Amino acid sequence: MAIQANALPPSLVTELQEMQRRITALERKPKLGSVNERLPFGSFQSPSLEGTQGAEFTHALGVINSTGLNQPVLLLLIPFHLPQNGTGTAPLDVSVTVWLRDMITNGKTKEFTLDKTSDFASPDNGFTRNLVFSWRHPQPIGFDDGQNWKGFAIEYRVNKRVTVGSDSLTVGMGNPMLITGVPDGTYEEEADDGNPRIDGHLTPTDGGPVEW
Repeated sequence: MAIQANALPPSLVTELQEMQRRITALERKPKLGSVNERLPFGSFQSPSLEGTQGAEFTHALGVINSTGLNQPVLLLLIPFHLPQNGTGTAPLDVSVTVWLRDMITNGKTKEFTLDKTSDFASPDNGFTRNLVFSWRHPQPIGFDDGQNWKGFAIEYRVNKRVTVGSDSLTVGMGNPMLITGVPDGTYEEEADDGNPRIDGHLTPTDGGPVEW
């Protein structure tokens, strides 16, 4: 006697639907974002950040292509430096505010302002430092990720500029030195607001040595 389709128990139907959803997700694209895999980055910015002082318009350092990211925490390290006065003895009075934005949900990290107080103390003033984020981000991941393309934008606002000769200067930022995803709970510094900080270390939750 043939088994009728409507005779299948509801639990089996639900399980088959879940299997189909997972198969569809696997066929859609390969999954990236392992613990040690860097995410691709596109930059369209100059070393000294451009933008009119105090303007409401938001600029971007660049965009992180996170398509296929299957880790819930984004680690990001961005180098920056403060321009110095003519004698190189002190940083100029410049300032920018930086944050990350998820381009799918528009969720953002906490804003962080870099200014002359963010420089190293003399005699190391002017050397490169790093702005670090460890963001428990809101982007969809894994089997719930139905996006064909995903990205994070590194956005900023120029607060203060200084004109030196023919040059208009503010905080300088370079391409990120680290962009990767890790499982939730890997480091103590992970946070829903991104926990932005200067030269921030990462403390493994398993008791391993502090990194960076």
